[in-house]
Amino acid sequence: MAMKNTHKLVLSAVIAALSAGASADNHKFEVHADFGRTFFEEPLEDANTWGLGFGFVLNENWTLDAVASRYSTETQTGGIDADGTQYRLDALYHINTESLWRPYVAFGVGDQEIEWDNDESHRDTLLNLGAGVKRNLGGNWEFRTDVRAFNSLDNEYTDLALNAGISYLFGGSPAPVKAAPAPAPEPEKDSDGDGVLDSKDQCPGTPKTHKVDAVGCSLKLTETVSIDLKITFDTAKAIIKPEFEGEVSKLATFMNQYADTVVTVEGHTDSQGSDAYNQKLSQSRADSVKAALITKYGISADRVKAIGYGEAKPVADNASASGREQNRRVVGQVSTAVTKTETK
Repeated sequence: MAMKNTHKLVLSAVIAALSAGASADNHKFEVHADFGRTFFEEPLEDANTWGLGFGFVLNENWTLDAVASRYSTETQTGGIDADGTQYRLDALYHINTESLWRPYVAFGVGDQEIEWDNDESHRDTLLNLGAGVKRNLGGNWEFRTDVRAFNSLDNEYTDLALNAGISYLFGGSPAPVKAAPAPAPEPEKDSDGDGVLDSKDQCPGTPKTHKVDAVGCSLKLTETVSIDLKITFDTAKAIIKPEFEGEVSKLATFMNQYADTVVTVEGHTDSQGSDAYNQKLSQSRADSVKAALITKYGISADRVKAIGYGEAKPVADNASASGREQNRRVVGQVSTAVTKTETK
């Protein structure tokens, strides 16, 4: 009778397994075949066991497991053959982990019938407690192994069993089909190579050597440039000495470079001589420099002003020879604001 029930369970499990499939992390049912070894406390010899089970998944942690198993053995004394059949209902609590191995603890209750060769039999109600681990093998297949202790409520003995088996998982919703990934967008271009993408570049074609702002336009730097003129003259003379020709030349070069500039050259004298004489001499000195800029270096006349101040603006003490030499001078200054493009 027990063997007939086992055959029915096997047939039902096979039909269920073939009817549907599910992914390992999305299933509702599982069928497993187990093989193991039972170590009897007494009076039976240890025996190999096999069994079939059907599991119903409650949630990601809990599964209810109905199991039928068989074994054949003999008594430790007398050598009487015995066939044992177990039916039990277990609860498995799975411990979630990030690894492929998923441990669990199990407990349950069941019925065991042992049939002897002499046509006698007896039944036990068994409580079991154990721990095991599962590992997904890919697809719908899973490996499982556990160790169980079975305690008889009727005859007060405890047996130990080691089991290993293969499970087939099924009955869940089909695994979602992943949509084809959207084509990667084409990378944006930076056509002029200034470091700003074309979509943001408001100044296309900027030279690569220019520093640019956030919208790709060249950065401008405005600064003031200037040049000073300072030459001295011999006593009572208005002739530019050869050693100061370079100073006049540098002033002319600056003014040619910056065409919007205008210079005022100021002539001065020391305190020797009358005021009227010194005024005339200072003007002659200023006019001498103006004439050099115009005739020798091509500066337009309307860009040069010449003013004589006589002895009215000394820069040193006229009581000494060195002080008077410093006062016999022509000075001038030119400055302008220049905007430059910043480069890398």
